[in-house]
Amino acid sequence: MDFNVILGVIGGLGLFLFGIHILSDSLKKLSLGLLKDLLEKITSNRVKSALVGVFVTSIIQSSSATSVLLIGFLNAGLITLTAALPVIFGANIGTTITAQLIAFKLTKSAFLFVFIGALIYLFAKKNKNKNKGLAILGFGILFLGLATMSSSVKPLAGNETITNLFVHFGTNPFLGILMGLLVTVILQSSSTTIGMVIAFASVGLLDLPSSVYLVLGDNIGTCITAIIASIGGKLASKRLALGHSLFNIIGTIIVFPFIPLYLHYIPMISGDIARQIANTHTIFNVVNTIILLPFIPLFIKLLDKMVPGRDYEKKEAKFLDRNLLSTPHMALRAVIKELSLMLSICQDMLEKARMCTVEYNHKLKNEITMDEESVDDMQRHITEYLVEITQNELTDRQRRLVPALLHSVNDLEKVGDYCEGIVTLAQRAYEHNLSFSEPASVELEKLFDKTTTLMRQTKKAMDFNDQKAATITLNIEREIDELINKYKLNHLMRLEEGVCISDAGLIYSDILTDIGRMNDHLCNITKGILHIGKR
Repeated sequence: MDFNVILGVIGGLGLFLFGIHILSDSLKKLSLGLLKDLLEKITSNRVKSALVGVFVTSIIQSSSATSVLLIGFLNAGLITLTAALPVIFGANIGTTITAQLIAFKLTKSAFLFVFIGALIYLFAKKNKNKNKGLAILGFGILFLGLATMSSSVKPLAGNETITNLFVHFGTNPFLGILMGLLVTVILQSSSTTIGMVIAFASVGLLDLPSSVYLVLGDNIGTCITAIIASIGGKLASKRLALGHSLFNIIGTIIVFPFIPLYLHYIPMISGDIARQIANTHTIFNVVNTIILLPFIPLFIKLLDKMVPGRDYEKKEAKFLDRNLLSTPHMALRAVIKELSLMLSICQDMLEKARMCTVEYNHKLKNEITMDEESVDDMQRHITEYLVEITQNELTDRQRRLVPALLHSVNDLEKVGDYCEGIVTLAQRAYEHNLSFSEPASVELEKLFDKTTTLMRQTKKAMDFNDQKAATITLNIEREIDELINKYKLNHLMRLEEGVCISDAGLIYSDILTDIGRMNDHLCNITKGILHIGKR
C-alpha cells in the first residue's frame, strides 16, 4: 500500500477525531445548564429517561460522554441504576445523529466552516460566542478529516486485491463485526468508526453488507468507554457499563437473522450508500431500544447477579426524630445518641487509618472519604436540630447542655478530619515509596492503641454520662501528649543517626501532630461532661 495513502488516512483520521472532540466539548460547554436541567429530570419513568438520553447525546454528540456522566452520577449516588440504564439506551440513539450529519456530505463546505468558526473564535469577546465559534470550527475540521480520508483511499478502489479484502467483511459477517468492534475499541469513538466506514464506502471500498456488519461491531465496541470509566467506581457503575454492553450484544443477536431482509429493503429508502449506512446505525439502535426498554427490571436483576455485592454506603442520621422536638428532654437524648453514632464512625475511621499507615489500601481510603462525608452531614443535621430545640422552653440545665453539645459535634467533626488527614499522609508515603523505620512503626502502633482506648472511654462517658470514664480520658490524653513529645525527640535522634529518611520523617511527624490534635478534640467532649474547662 502506498505510503501517501497511509499518511492521508491517519492524517484525515486525526483531523476527524480532533473535530469530533472540539465539537463535542464546545457543545457541552454551551449547553451545560440545559444538560444539568435535563439530567435532573431523570426518573424511574423508562420512556422519559430514554428520551433524556437521546436528547443529551444529540446535543453533546457523544454517547461515550453521556455514559461517563452517568457513571459519575452513579458514583456520587445522585441517581439509581434503574434510572440510568434507560438513559444509556437512549444515548445509543442520540449518537446516531453524528452519522446522519456525516451522510449529508458537507465535505465541500468544510473549509467554509473552518474559516467562519476560526473568525468567530478569534474575534469574539465572550466565552459563549467563542464556544460557538469552536463548535463551527470543529464541525468544519470533522468534514475536512472525512474529505482527507476519502480522497486518500480513492485510488485503492481500483485495486482488486484491496477491494476484495474489504468486501470480505460482507461475506464473512463475524469478521466484519469483529473488525468494527476492534477499531472502535482502539479509537474509543463509535462516531469515528462510522465516519471511516462512510468514507471508505463512498469511494467504493465497502459495499452495504460489509458496512452493516462493521456498524454492528461498532455498536458493541463503543461500550469500552463506559467499561474503562467504571473501573474503580461503585458496583452500580460497573453494572451500568455491563448493561450497556449487554444491550448492544443482545441487540446484535436479535437483528442478525433479519440482516438479509434489511439489506433488501434499506436501499429503497435511499440510493446513497452514505445515507444507507447512517440509516443502518439509527434503525438498529431505535429498534433495539423499543424491544429492550420494557425489560429494564429483568436487566437490573440479571446485572445484580452478574455483578454481586453491595457498595460501601454513607451513614445517615438515625435518631433525630422531629416529633421529639416538642419534648426537649427526649430530643436532647436523641442528639446524644446521634453523637455516639458519629463517634462510632470515627472509631472505624481510626482503625482504617491505622491499617493504611501499616499498608496503604486505596479501598480503605475511599471508605474513609465516605465516612468523613457522613460525619460532616451528621454535624450539619445535629446543629440544625439543636437550633430547633432552642426554640422551645428549656430548663436551665437544658440551656447549658445545648452549647456543650454544639461544641461536641464540632469536635467530633474535627476528629473525622484528622482521621482522613492521616490516611492522606499514608497515601503520600505510598505514592513516593516511603516507609517508616521499625522504631517509628512501633511508636505509631502504641499511639493508635492509646487513641483507640481514649475513644472507647469517650463513647462510654458520652453514652452514660460516666464521670469516671471521662476522667480516664484526661489521664490517657496526658500520657499521649508525653509520648508524642518523647517520640518527636526520638525522631530527631533517628534523623541524626541516619536511621530515618527525611521525607518519611516529615510524614511521621505530621501523623504525630494529627493524633495529638485528635485526642485534644476528644477530651474537649469529656471535659464538657465533667463541666471543666471552657464548657
